[in-house]
Amino acid sequence: MTVKNTYTSTNLKTVFLFALLAFTLVSPAQINVGSIPVVEKYVVGYNDVTKMKFINDAMLYKEGWQKLAQPKFWQQIMNLSPDSAIVSIGSNRKMLDRINIKEWNKLSDVQHTLYRDSVRKANNIPDSLNVLITIGKKDFYEFKKVMPTINRSIDVFKQNGVDPWYAQAILLIESPGKTTTKSGVGANGPFQLMKAVARKEGLIVNGTIDERTNVERAAYGASRLLSTICIPYTKAMLDSAHVTYNETDLWFRLLVLHSYHAGAGNVAGVIKKINPCEGGMQLIQTVWQTTYGGFKNASQNYSQLALAAFCNFDEMISQQKDSVYLIDGDRMYNSYVSCKCAPYDHSSYLSNCISKYESDFIDGVIPFDYFISKVKTVETELSGLTPSFINANNNEHYNNIGFQLLKARKTEDAYKLFKHNELKYPNSWEVYHGLGETYRLMGQKEQALTNYKKSLKLNPNNEESLRAIAKLSGK
Repeated sequence: MTVKNTYTSTNLKTVFLFALLAFTLVSPAQINVGSIPVVEKYVVGYNDVTKMKFINDAMLYKEGWQKLAQPKFWQQIMNLSPDSAIVSIGSNRKMLDRINIKEWNKLSDVQHTLYRDSVRKANNIPDSLNVLITIGKKDFYEFKKVMPTINRSIDVFKQNGVDPWYAQAILLIESPGKTTTKSGVGANGPFQLMKAVARKEGLIVNGTIDERTNVERAAYGASRLLSTICIPYTKAMLDSAHVTYNETDLWFRLLVLHSYHAGAGNVAGVIKKINPCEGGMQLIQTVWQTTYGGFKNASQNYSQLALAAFCNFDEMISQQKDSVYLIDGDRMYNSYVSCKCAPYDHSSYLSNCISKYESDFIDGVIPFDYFISKVKTVETELSGLTPSFINANNNEHYNNIGFQLLKARKTEDAYKLFKHNELKYPNSWEVYHGLGETYRLMGQKEQALTNYKKSLKLNPNNEESLRAIAKLSGK
């Protein structure tokens, strides 16, 4: 869900004109960075421990933003795998159902319409309201991977006298954990800056160098954009509407984020259209329902995503008082080992440890060898409690993990896992089908065909391998 920064030359002209209309000349924004709630945590990774800084925004919870339907909806989307989707009402994000994307894609357009109609009828929803299908984005919101970038950017923002709250908010939703991601419109880097904007703020962007992918330089460019355009013009538009504000108010910060994403001119048009008497949560909720110029659905969602991301990120870094375990399996198992006890049934707790290691592996937090060794360690501990567990459905279960890795395009890890399973389960048709899929994605046609045929020989009813063979053979 990469989003663009819309500060094109046209938007910059609009911002300039708006500044003149506001009769306000604003200098670059300055804040008392010492008042920003920065917390320090020891981040325990795969092979190191690093002290890092993050933003802790208590006002988010004190004012009840986390209880709003829109942030709650996006929190779930951020935690949902892309093979599932949530059905919701577009205007208020009320969640109605959860569906399997593979099954949904099998349906025709007519069946899609019939399903939406049945949902409307069951929930008394008028035809005027859109019923939306939103796919899970867990694979995009890689919050663990963005931690070092947040830590480094906070320092840059503070050095430039800009509220580091914005650094964390933008990094959590623009391109989390991906420093070289380029959007379809040309925005690049962790802060998704456009070329023209980056150059205007002093970054080098040419045929050989693109400083937008350098964390510190990108943070410098983003902080300059915020301090010279987004923050002062947000203040100007509120002054023009005679709305009082405090720069540390959460609703003000969210409005600035909208300026960062959609352009201050578009946001000014939204504010003029609303014609608010005061700021606060109600104003932001009205912004979510208002369109103007280029300020449409994606722009409305932007601050909703920021709130949801802060909530999910806070939950992740608050599991331990002073430390953050990037490897959830280690966090759980180390707690168990330290006291040889569990908060509930030992067998269930250790089984959940294995599930956490599986998620860590799928998410790319730990490498294959570490995953296998850790699972073996926990299984050994578990065997003393539940001897039947070790051989229970491991073949099918770990093949499923392999297919999840393939969906995430992590073919190297999938290959290692399927080869591991081949040694343990040489008569499993699923293993060879998985290897066939892996070789196909790797572009190795002959190896793919060989494994598909092995799978079909072990299970003649395996229609998926049969179709794959026919497709690769051109039949």
